[in-house]
Amino acid sequence: MTGIAVDCRAFYTGTGARQVELPTYAFQRQRYWPTTAVDAGDVRSAGLASARHPLLGAAVSLADSDGVVFSGRLSLASHPWLADHTIMGRILLPGTAFVELAIRAGDEVGSGRVEELTLAAPLVLPERSAVQIQVRVGAADEDGRRTVTVHSRPDDDSGAQWTQHAVGALTDDPVESIVGFDTAAWPPASAEPIDLDDHYAQLAESGFDYGPVFRGLRSAWRLGDEVFAEVALPEAPDTAAVADTDIGMDTDVDGFGAHPALLDAVLHVAGFTGAAQDGEGGALPFSWEGVSLFASGATSVRARLSRAGQDTVTIEAVDTAGRPVFTVDGLVVRTVTPEQLGTGPAVVGDSLFRTEWTAATEQVGTEPPEVAAVGLADDVTELLRSAGTEVRAYAYPDLAALAATETPVPDVVLVQLNTEPDAGRVEAVHATVSQALRLAQDWLAGERFTESRLVVLTRNATSGDDVAAASAWGLMRSAQTENPDRITLLDLDLDLSGTEVPGPVLARALTTPEPELAIREGHLLTARLVRAQAPEPEQTPDPDPLPEPGASWAGSGTVLITGGTGGLGAVVARHLAAEHGVRDLLLLSRRGMASPGAEDLVAGLAGLGARAQVVACDVADREALAEVLAGHEVSAVVHSAGVLDDGIIGGLTPERVDAVLRPKVDAAWHLHELTQGLDLSAFVVFSSAAGTLGSAGQGSYAAANAFLDALVRYRRDRGLPGVSLAWGPWEQTDGMLGELSAVDRERMHRSGFPPLSVEQGVALFDAALATADPVLLPVRLDLPALRARAEVPPRLRGLVRSRRAAGRAATDPGLVQRLEGMDEAEQRDALLDLVCGHVAAVLGHDGAAAVDPSRAFRDLGFDSLTSVELRNALSTATGLRLPATLALDYPTASELAAHLHTQLVSAEVEGSGSILATLDKLEQVIAKVSVDATAHKQIAGRIEVLRSRWATLRAQENSAELDFDAASDDEMFAFLDEELGGS
Repeated sequence: MTGIAVDCRAFYTGTGARQVELPTYAFQRQRYWPTTAVDAGDVRSAGLASARHPLLGAAVSLADSDGVVFSGRLSLASHPWLADHTIMGRILLPGTAFVELAIRAGDEVGSGRVEELTLAAPLVLPERSAVQIQVRVGAADEDGRRTVTVHSRPDDDSGAQWTQHAVGALTDDPVESIVGFDTAAWPPASAEPIDLDDHYAQLAESGFDYGPVFRGLRSAWRLGDEVFAEVALPEAPDTAAVADTDIGMDTDVDGFGAHPALLDAVLHVAGFTGAAQDGEGGALPFSWEGVSLFASGATSVRARLSRAGQDTVTIEAVDTAGRPVFTVDGLVVRTVTPEQLGTGPAVVGDSLFRTEWTAATEQVGTEPPEVAAVGLADDVTELLRSAGTEVRAYAYPDLAALAATETPVPDVVLVQLNTEPDAGRVEAVHATVSQALRLAQDWLAGERFTESRLVVLTRNATSGDDVAAASAWGLMRSAQTENPDRITLLDLDLDLSGTEVPGPVLARALTTPEPELAIREGHLLTARLVRAQAPEPEQTPDPDPLPEPGASWAGSGTVLITGGTGGLGAVVARHLAAEHGVRDLLLLSRRGMASPGAEDLVAGLAGLGARAQVVACDVADREALAEVLAGHEVSAVVHSAGVLDDGIIGGLTPERVDAVLRPKVDAAWHLHELTQGLDLSAFVVFSSAAGTLGSAGQGSYAAANAFLDALVRYRRDRGLPGVSLAWGPWEQTDGMLGELSAVDRERMHRSGFPPLSVEQGVALFDAALATADPVLLPVRLDLPALRARAEVPPRLRGLVRSRRAAGRAATDPGLVQRLEGMDEAEQRDALLDLVCGHVAAVLGHDGAAAVDPSRAFRDLGFDSLTSVELRNALSTATGLRLPATLALDYPTASELAAHLHTQLVSAEVEGSGSILATLDKLEQVIAKVSVDATAHKQIAGRIEVLRSRWATLRAQENSAELDFDAASDDEMFAFLDEELGGS
């Protein structure tokens, strides 16, 4: 293309200046420019198709699904214009290019709208070699959404692993091609011009050294919180000038939907909205939401940017005639440092989190609940009844007494964990966690409690003052994960009898649908994860300086690492020696030099200039640890030891729990006590995100790690160093994660918590220790996967905006109605397909067709964890309260589907005949069994409840005949009770 002249109604192209009329209606992905072939070569001989895109070479459809994979090769030789995108000395593929790739890939399968795209890692382009890229679009789910990912690896024979740079979701949801601002007047009336004379020079000083291709910002105006900009790509040079300059020679729009340089230039005014954290400085795209492209191949646009949050903007762009080109519902931008770009696959600012307690959302129109106060003092009941809360509270000595009552169990059951935090820390932790285990097991096993919610009261569990109560919270979080909507944790900062706890606030806590709540200074709070920010290096002096970092490696003493011969301990040892100049390491493990790989580790550390001494020591043995410490000048501690013993709450025993607590809890407390007299520069404990977020099947492990988090808070409150790193999973093949099966690993990815690479992990290690926060979560989050879950975990709702509402929002309200419109065979087929689909999802298979409905779940590979996951998924999909033993009670997909048919269909449509049949069965059962006095009371109580309900109904209806087609089950039972009992 050798010359372009453009007006708003027509354009001319080529040396012959052929005129082509533009359409007069809003574009629906129609190209501005004549389409030319953009084939990098004939790839058909390899079984591929041309990708028809400047950044991609080939495309191939997947044989086992309706997905597609694109591949390409990028280098500065093939795409020289990319060299103009230099950020802090590194040539990066623009974040806008990832959006362009996602749009092109989505177009191939009819899902061209980018619902979300998160940029997890920068793609640094080498100056001389090339990189391979791969864009993968998955199969459509039931909502029509598809996952999209972008990976890269060096284009050489090194066998390097693929690095994931972006992950997101595509959809085919149509979006109306309109914009929300008046495009008739340009610039907008009353808008004030922004001086751009030194704009790119100032960006260059901040490290954003854009070359000519990316300097597309022409003019900008500010109107309130909105910024308007005019942006254009540089004009292509004349043929005679091509030999003298590279400027613009590769910015031809052919093949692009939205040219990355054009869209990137729009972002150069984001700082003027106040969304970029450094004001008018540079920031990079991090997360895109709702990107819609209406017209392809634009070379200039007029855009409006509006601030939608602290670091979020919305974008609308039109052509010079006011016709929509693209819109962005939300773009999150992040400031970056050279250190962050230098970490390769890890962008640490986006994988480092902390917990923040925020005001709980006000619940409107919630009725005051009935509350069973179990084992609480009388003054607590009075507190619940106080201040006009109208809470109906009833006292019971324990759960057994509540279960034995003849009246229905109230909606809310209040139980307090009794702790003795000063009666020996380690002993108190073990005792309190065992108490919590018994409480959880009794609650979940009680058939009379299935429709009620347990509220567990603690004191100072979230502040670190009561480390035993904090440990119990960890176990309960796993119980919550395994049994959604059954348990709430409520922490108070004062004794229950204290007047500082207002009765109305406590009553409100009982009706707030959150799994974790705290009352602090009379306010109801809930927990959310927020991103943690490491302080900028070499900051200018501040009159209010930040607190000191949580740890450092200063000093010439010995760094002690527990669990130091394998897993994360060995990784940290190598990192400290290689990157922090640590020269003296004391590595403790139970087997010492007999540990696998210990000799190679010591030799490798010696090659890095560090002397490592490996000592066999059970760190949970206080005397043995004291003896080791007496022989060394320890200046810093890293506690990474731990064991796993997975099992769901119902299968745990106090002995199994104690075995997991010991290497975490006992060892950490001994380290805390025995080093208090030392001048430590660091006291770092390796915790787990399971202790904060809960993890199905890891109740013991969650309790142990919740203790570590609380211990660090306890130390920091007393002026002692301490940092707890609640890690997400790592990609290691040894250590605890190395024992996980392929199904376990697939579950991690599906749940939205993909593992960290070693490179990412050590970068996060350094970033976390540079902050002042005592407890941090270095965790990778797959935001699209989290958003696709039936329900986003409440702690993550500040980071992930779910497509579904809170609670059981994924329940299909039309499931029963659809089943009613089918004959019985169709109903059973539909439910079998539902079950097989969820079985396949749990096991990581491609679809329901991969599941043999007659094979036992055990033979398909189910264990206790996958059984719980299946139960939870089906409970959410059907709205039924299904037992934890579901996969055991109905051991094949066929049997389980038949059970669901009975629950969803038979009870709904069989009318009075099924009621009579049920009564016949009940009569037969009563004739065959005998019951003790307690059971007799319970049965008599239930019968009296039915009689009372029927009496009320008959009084209301003046003894009118009951309409069996419209009556509920309770009404039918009551009617039959009178008819049969009255005779």
